[in-house]
Amino acid sequence: MANDRFLKWAVPLLIFVFLTQAYLSSKLDRWVHPAPFENSKAGELDPKIVSSLRAAAFLSGYKVLIGHAFWIRVIQYYGDGFNGSDHFSKLYDYCRLASDLNPQFISVYTYGASVLAYQLNRMDEASKLLQKGILANPNANNLKLLLAAMAYHNSANYEREIPFLEIQIAQGNAPTMLINILANTYKKAGRTDDAIRLWLQILKTTDSDVQKYEAAQKLKELYAISKTKNSLEKVNP
Repeated sequence: MANDRFLKWAVPLLIFVFLTQAYLSSKLDRWVHPAPFENSKAGELDPKIVSSLRAAAFLSGYKVLIGHAFWIRVIQYYGDGFNGSDHFSKLYDYCRLASDLNPQFISVYTYGASVLAYQLNRMDEASKLLQKGILANPNANNLKLLLAAMAYHNSANYEREIPFLEIQIAQGNAPTMLINILANTYKKAGRTDDAIRLWLQILKTTDSDVQKYEAAQKLKELYAISKTKNSLEKVNP
């Protein structure tokens, strides 16, 4: 008797839950994107995944928590070399979704834009991500500084780029990747001593074996450049 009563209501209840989820997902999408952003050139994420994450964030009330959890997934995606076979084509879409879930999480914009611009040479996507972050966080000056730095980097004006990177890093909490970018930019601008100083700092302060190895390799290369430069100056004072 009880089973019959349960079965009688089970199907209508499931249909109601499904229709409610579909309705809320549609409403939530319009709420998250009141003005649509441009689609990236990369392939879009599975709409079911996007819809489920947004619905979970909206219904549970834990949007920030779910945003942080998804951001860990983004870091794992970029850290998996297998995904490099298509040049991390979904990275922009992942960052965009992470920023939808938690628009005030600045690291989404700084880390994502740094990777897109400096590692993957996808400057347009990096600029769009930063512009989105600035709209959501108008007082976040570090996003504006990074956007300006990227503009100078894109035109190979490294001397104009460097001050924007230096100011952002001096403010604290800058991603390690951004410090690496500044060190590499010093080298491109011919400021070998500054590059050596920064790589030495990274070598002494990082806990990552990968970063220690990278810093050691960069220092080896820079010391060779500095030695050659000094030898030439002695020959041609």
